[in-house]
Amino acid sequence: MYELHWEYMAGSIVVQAMLEEMNVPYRMTHVDMAANEHKTQAYRRINPVGRVPAIRLPRGGTIGETAAIVIALGEDAPGSGLIPQPRSPDRSAFLFWLNVMATAGYMTVARKGHPERYAFDETAIAQVEERAAVDLAAFFDLMEAAISGGTTFLASGFSALDLYLAMLTEWSDDKSGLFAERATLSQLCRAVSLRPSYQLAMQTHQT
Repeated sequence: MYELHWEYMAGSIVVQAMLEEMNVPYRMTHVDMAANEHKTQAYRRINPVGRVPAIRLPRGGTIGETAAIVIALGEDAPGSGLIPQPRSPDRSAFLFWLNVMATAGYMTVARKGHPERYAFDETAIAQVEERAAVDLAAFFDLMEAAISGGTTFLASGFSALDLYLAMLTEWSDDKSGLFAERATLSQLCRAVSLRPSYQLAMQTHQT
């Protein structure tokens, strides 16, 4: 059985939705980051870098970092269609855009949501947040242009990229404005929001 160590945060949404899409048994263990549980020795034994989410695999071992988890889960369930398998013509594009979302996207969301982690001075913190907002808008413009399947990121159909991208939009201060200016992104996120797996993950993270 998979064991997901999770917190009320972005990456955990994607991983839980993927587990639901895979239709596999799993259990969830909450890691209270507000209480610094991710910094305890017990959790460091699970994930040495102290980040959440992390997932214990049925075959043994634990993996962290959401993009790495996405690949591991997708390869565990090749019939799910969540990720293009090795030798698939979509494999290289999938890996490229997954890493773009995990670096340019996720890290910009983090910078926008927690600018105090990137500067000490109040004026500098405000500038970090302002710059992150500009960078995040540019990122979503890039995503709008890169979507090739209309309601799916890849032209070949639904994949974990759709879950990841929809998750990133959840942290927008103005989702209606975000979607009003990016019709294709809006269509993709609407399609993802109708999937039972994503609905359940969002319910978990809004509890």
